[in-house]
Amino acid sequence: MISLNRVMVAGNLTRDPELKVTPSNRKFTNMAIAINDFWKNQDGKMLKKTSFINLIAWGSLAENCAKYLKKGRPVMVEGRIECDKYEDKNGKTQYITRINCINVVFLENSSRNTESNDELEEENFCESSKIQSKKNSISKKPVRKMVKEVAEAY
Repeated sequence: MISLNRVMVAGNLTRDPELKVTPSNRKFTNMAIAINDFWKNQDGKMLKKTSFINLIAWGSLAENCAKYLKKGRPVMVEGRIECDKYEDKNGKTQYITRINCINVVFLENSSRNTESNDELEEENFCESSKIQSKKNSISKKPVRKMVKEVAEAY
C-alpha cells in the first residue's frame, strides 16, 4: 500500500523557538504556529478559527530557526506529521501531534521594518537540500501572495 506523509502550512509563530540538545548531542528546536481559517456562515457573517500547530526542527535547520525567528514572524513550513507519546511527571501517558520540519521559509511580514531584516537577507535555509541561496533570496512578498503562489505551484 502506498502512503504519503507530507504537509505544507503557513502561519505566524506563537512563541520564540527554543534550541535544545538531546543526550546524544543532536540539536532541535520546538516551535508552534497559528493558522487562521476564515469563512462566512449562512447569515453572511465572517467567522474565524485559529489552529495551533506544534513544530520540531533538527540540526542546522533548528539552529537557524532559533537564531533568526521570533514570536509573530510569518513562516511557511514543509514537513511530515508525526505522533508521539511520552509519560509525564505523574506517570500518565501523553500524546503529541506535530510537524517534523523539512523546510522552513522565513516569510516577510508586509508591515515589518526592512532595516531590521538585513541579517535575514543574507541567507535562506533549506535543510533537505543543504542550500544557502544568494543574498536577497528571502521573499518580501506579503504572506497571502506567497502562500497562493506556492499552492498554485502544487
